[in-house]
Amino acid sequence: MADTDRLAQLKRRYHGSLSTKAGELEEKWRALAASEFSPSALSEMMLYVHQLAGSTAMYGYAQAAQLARDLEGHLRQPAPVDAAWQERVAACVSALAQTLARSL
Repeated sequence: MADTDRLAQLKRRYHGSLSTKAGELEEKWRALAASEFSPSALSEMMLYVHQLAGSTAMYGYAQAAQLARDLEGHLRQPAPVDAAWQERVAACVSALAQTLARSL
């Protein structure tokens, strides 16, 4: 198989996984909230969002990549977890999940 065929196959596979990634993102947010924003759940969410930012950028989903980077920035803020922070992060999660789902 030619390299261009492999790349096209990888892109198709990634494109097909976008709705799953949107669901995983929302699940990680629910798990983070349910854990009362424990450091381990926050680390897990940050890692997932960081990987999502990189992979969406690599596969050409610029809007999703930017939203993921924005979300990552909010998650990395050293400020205490308060209601305003939770609302900002929830809005970012929702926007990113919707963008991923619409990319199909």
